[in-house]
Amino acid sequence: MILVKRALMLFLVILVSLCSAFPIQRSYAATITRINVVEAETYASATYLIAGKLYSITFESDKADSTKIEFPWLDYSTDNGATWSSISISTTVNNKVSYGAFRLPIDPQLVSILLRYGVTLNPVIGSKSTPERILGPYKVMQPGDPSDFTATPNDDGTVTLRWDDRSNMESHYRIIRSGPDGDKTFDVPGTMDQIGPFSFTDKKTNTSKSTIYVYSLTPIIDQYHLPENLIPATVWATVKTKVPIQLSDIYKEVPLVIPDKSKINIDIPLILINPKYLEKFNVKPGDLDKTAVSGVKLNKKMIALKEGESETLIHSVTPSNAANLKVVWSSDNSQVAEVDSTGKVTGKSSGIAKISVKTEVGNFIDTCMVTVVANDESPPQELQVIQLSDLGGHPASDEILKAVAVGIVTGYPDGTFKPDGSVTRAEFASMLMRGVKPADEGMQLVFKDKDKIGNWAVKAVQQAVKLGIITGYADGTFRPNANITHAEMISMVIRASGLPMGDEQKTGFADDADIPKWSKPAVSKAEETGIIIVGGLPDGIFAPKALTTRAEATSAIVRMLTIMAK
Repeated sequence: MILVKRALMLFLVILVSLCSAFPIQRSYAATITRINVVEAETYASATYLIAGKLYSITFESDKADSTKIEFPWLDYSTDNGATWSSISISTTVNNKVSYGAFRLPIDPQLVSILLRYGVTLNPVIGSKSTPERILGPYKVMQPGDPSDFTATPNDDGTVTLRWDDRSNMESHYRIIRSGPDGDKTFDVPGTMDQIGPFSFTDKKTNTSKSTIYVYSLTPIIDQYHLPENLIPATVWATVKTKVPIQLSDIYKEVPLVIPDKSKINIDIPLILINPKYLEKFNVKPGDLDKTAVSGVKLNKKMIALKEGESETLIHSVTPSNAANLKVVWSSDNSQVAEVDSTGKVTGKSSGIAKISVKTEVGNFIDTCMVTVVANDESPPQELQVIQLSDLGGHPASDEILKAVAVGIVTGYPDGTFKPDGSVTRAEFASMLMRGVKPADEGMQLVFKDKDKIGNWAVKAVQQAVKLGIITGYADGTFRPNANITHAEMISMVIRASGLPMGDEQKTGFADDADIPKWSKPAVSKAEETGIIIVGGLPDGIFAPKALTTRAEATSAIVRMLTIMAK
C-alpha cells in the first residue's frame, strides 16, 4: 500500500512538471480566417459593387469539418457602422469554404457601404461561436432607371425637361426629340456620380407654330460593364408646345390628301388624326390634353420565396389619374421566378431573379429582386427579406432584423413591426421558444385558465413549463392574455438561458429598490451579461412593473441567444 501511495505521488509530481513545461492549450472557438467579395460570374475580387448585380462572399474558417454553419447573415451600413440593415443571402458550404450569393438593392440613396457578414458555427463537441467580419467601405454604383420624366411647354415655345436621376454610373444623358421635322439629338454632360433632379431646356423647337414632340431620355453607361438586365431603361414624355397650332401643320404630319376645307366639320377635333411619328410611342394627340404618366413604383424592392410559394407585388402608377395606367410585367429569369399579368410572383427554383413592371406609356420601370430557396432547406437557413417600415432609427432595429431573419418574430401584413406595441405572456412564450428551439414537446398544462391559451401558443407554453421557464401565479393561473411586465419577461429570459443566478444583489438601476425580490437575481444577471444595458434605458430605470414592448422582448431574446452561442 505504501509503495502504491509513493508511486501515485511520484506520478502527480511528474504530471505537474509536464503541465508547467507544456501548458495545456486553451480551446478557441472557430473563427473566420479569410473573407472576400467576388463577382459571381468572373470570381474577380470586387473593388466596388454594382447594385442589382450578383456577388458572392467567400470565406474560410478554422472550423472542424463536422462543424455546421448556421444562421448566416449579411448586413450593410451607410453610416460607418452606426446602424445596420439586413439583406438576403443564399449560402452553400464546401468543406471549410462558404459561398454566399447576394445582390444589393437598386436604391439611389445607397452609394457607399460597409458589409458585415456573420455565421453561427455549431461544432459536434464544444460551444457554438458567432464570428463576424466587416468589409469595406465599398463604393456602390447605382444603375437605376430615371424617374419622374416630364416635358413642360414654356410660353415662348421652348420645352423644359425635368427628371430624377437615379444612377451615378452614366457618363451623360442622351435626349432624342421626335417631331414633324424628324429626330434631333441632345446630350446632357456632367451627370456621372450625381444623383438627384436634373433639367434641360430645348431651345431649338419650332417657336412659330404649335408642335407635338416626343422626348426620349437615356442614361449612357459606357465606362462600366452591365449585364443586359441591369441596363437602365429609356423613358419618354410627350408635349404640345404653346404656340397656336395651325390646320396645315396637322395635315403635314400625316400622308393624307388635304380635303376640301369647305367639307370639314369644324366641330371635329382634327388633332385626333395621329401623326406617324407618334404611332411608335402608342400616343394619340388627344392624350396630350390628359394627365401624363411620370413614373411607377412597387411596394417592395426585395422578397424571398420558397419553391412553389407566391406573393403578389403591388404597383402604383403616378399620377394616379394618368390617361394610361396600363403596365407590363416581366422576369429576367423565369426559371427561378415567374410573374403573371397581375404581379403575382411564383418561386420556381433556387436562385435570384429580377421582376420588372413597366408602364405602357413612358417606359417607366421599377424592379424587385426575388430570392427563391429550396423547400428542403432548414428553417434557420431560410432566406427572409426584411422590410419593416417603422424601424428607422430605432435602437433595437439590429436585434429585430436578426430575430425576423431566423423566425423568432414576424412583422405585420402592412410591412410594419410595431416595436412599441405590447406583448402578452402567451406571445412572449412563443417568441422565446422559437428562439431556444427545445427538442422536448413539453408537458400537460394544469393551469386553471389553460383553456384561454390559444392553440397557436399551447405547445410553446407546454415547452416553457417543462423547462421550468414558466411557473404561473400563486392562484394557479397563467394569464396568457395579460401583457407581460419587465420583471416577468427578464426572469423568463434568464431561466431560458441556463445562466447561473446568485442571490439577490443590488443592481445598477436607479429604481433598484422597486425590483421584486423574486426577480432581482434574474435582473442582476441580465445587467451583468448585457442582456439589459442600463445606459440604454430612460433615466437608467428598470421599471419592473412596466409593460414590455415588442422591441424590448425581441432585443432581450436575441442578446440572450448571442451569449448562449459564445
